[in-house]
Amino acid sequence: MHDEPVHTPGEIPAPDVPPAAPPVAPPVSQPAPAGPSKAGHAGVVAIAVVFSLFAGAAAGLVGGYAAYRFAPDTPVSSDRSIEVLGDSTEEVVAVAAAVALPSVVNIDVSAGQASDSDLPSDHPDVPMQGEGSGVAYRESPDGGTYIITNNHVVEGATEIMVTDSTGERYEATLVGGDGESDIAVVRVDASIPTIETSDIDDLVVGQLAVAIGSPFGLEHSVTSGVISALHRPLTGFGGSDGQYPYIDSIQTDAAINPGNSGGALVDRAGRLIGIPSAIYSDTGVSDGVGLAIPVDRATAAADELIDKGRVDTPFLGVVGQSVTPALASEEGLSVDEGALIVELTEGSEAEKAGVRPGDVIVAVDGDKIRTMDDLVLAVRRRSVGDEVTLRLWRDEREMELTMTIGVKPDSLTTQ
Repeated sequence: MHDEPVHTPGEIPAPDVPPAAPPVAPPVSQPAPAGPSKAGHAGVVAIAVVFSLFAGAAAGLVGGYAAYRFAPDTPVSSDRSIEVLGDSTEEVVAVAAAVALPSVVNIDVSAGQASDSDLPSDHPDVPMQGEGSGVAYRESPDGGTYIITNNHVVEGATEIMVTDSTGERYEATLVGGDGESDIAVVRVDASIPTIETSDIDDLVVGQLAVAIGSPFGLEHSVTSGVISALHRPLTGFGGSDGQYPYIDSIQTDAAINPGNSGGALVDRAGRLIGIPSAIYSDTGVSDGVGLAIPVDRATAAADELIDKGRVDTPFLGVVGQSVTPALASEEGLSVDEGALIVELTEGSEAEKAGVRPGDVIVAVDGDKIRTMDDLVLAVRRRSVGDEVTLRLWRDEREMELTMTIGVKPDSLTTQ
């Protein structure tokens, strides 16, 4: 549970996006996006698939952003080889890009027909189209390739087309998607080089980060920066109230824009460290605060989708709110920070363990819990079936309970 409003691409109107080159069609003015107050008036926005409607010379916007697409005259080639000799090269970004680019793809989606209200009255219905990115990460036994992307890139798509770094296009099939993790997997009947993954525990703040994707339809674009923060909670973004598609994100200042979603964030050796998925922004374009799903969580979700068609989300079974000094004073609580339990899901592991409404959880396995978001983050860092110890306050008495992390049932919004 969280207190901030939840936004999806379809709910956030698009701002004017100044084109980097003469646009195919003039931009259409839209009001600025409404989002939670973060860093001034910045809001959390999805950055991936941007549906555009085209009928004759008229262009409209659906889903959040205008997608300007400028196809290069020649495809990106991966024939050029770069030999890495220790740390002697100064072209570290070029090395990372050369290694990772062959594994990054552009994803074009069609999503059925636009409604009459989205088009001028004198034009027929046309298909909605959009763009995002993806990363080839696992070979399929029959010679095809599994590609990771964001669920919000392909959700609702009726047709998915993948373009690799050589310009070859393939029709893709959706293997599965999960709104909670915001991860989806598509498959193509072709061999695309799979990316090497990094060990998430080796990441440090300040190290090089390179983003590869298709911002505004500019396929296989490369930007660079650093890892700005690790374990950044992200709670103001999702499909519906109570969902936490991902909450333990990597923050980077590498430029990430609409169309980058589902692409690659890699280290200096070109190894995948995260899947760019959202930005904090006043304008709807890069303000230097990009957010990526850590590679271990992304690949774990993708593997579950491939192997069993679903992702089992770790689940506590509570509805709660963050404790503040004001709330503690009003409710007569023994502590002025923690997660106050308001309601329990019937039959949940929390209920079985003896958690009650009115309890204030202050630690999970010794990790301090200051807010409800901290509690959600602590649960999401565990796996289904893990046993944890909760430290909590009840009726002015501190106590501990042991419980097992459960599986979140479908269509529930509690944590």
